[in-house]
Amino acid sequence: MLGFTAARILLVLHTALGVSAVAAGTHLVIWLRRYLRGAAGRRRAVLKFAWIFFALQLCAFVAGNLMYPTYKVEVRTAYLENVPAFTAQAELHAKAVTDLEAKFGEARETPATDDLVKRAAKAARFFDIKEHWIALGLFVSGALLLLLVMWDPYRDGMALAPIAMGFAILACGTVWLGAIIGVLTAAWRAV
Repeated sequence: MLGFTAARILLVLHTALGVSAVAAGTHLVIWLRRYLRGAAGRRRAVLKFAWIFFALQLCAFVAGNLMYPTYKVEVRTAYLENVPAFTAQAELHAKAVTDLEAKFGEARETPATDDLVKRAAKAARFFDIKEHWIALGLFVSGALLLLLVMWDPYRDGMALAPIAMGFAILACGTVWLGAIIGVLTAAWRAV
């Protein structure tokens, strides 16, 4: 397990790589749209984005897996799935809100602890779902890269364009899903 400083640095690196993968994947989908219309004039640019997308996904995956044991122990097990610890923190928060209300005279609604516990458990489950989709997306991105390297639209025709586009949309969708769930999970509790 990593120390908190190393885990936090990896979290920032993982986030930056993930955001970059989202951007590269989105650009790849946009560039591949031309293939669907029969225009394959920018094959080198498409290949470049495919390589960059795959490399960024792979690096983000490795950084996330290096940090995962720390997340599993320090965030998921110690907080998201630990009902007594989560309840104690929620009660402490509710007391602080009540104290502020008494001091400033404003009434604020605090969410029920049971509801927060259920939402925390749901966040942990979504995080596991994200990991599976990211692994699938990495596999699809590798398959797309292999397809794009081996297939020359000028030589082989455009019959594989819909398959390439489908792979790109699926791979790009997985990194978007991973980014959204990752941000929401980190909003609950980061390393």
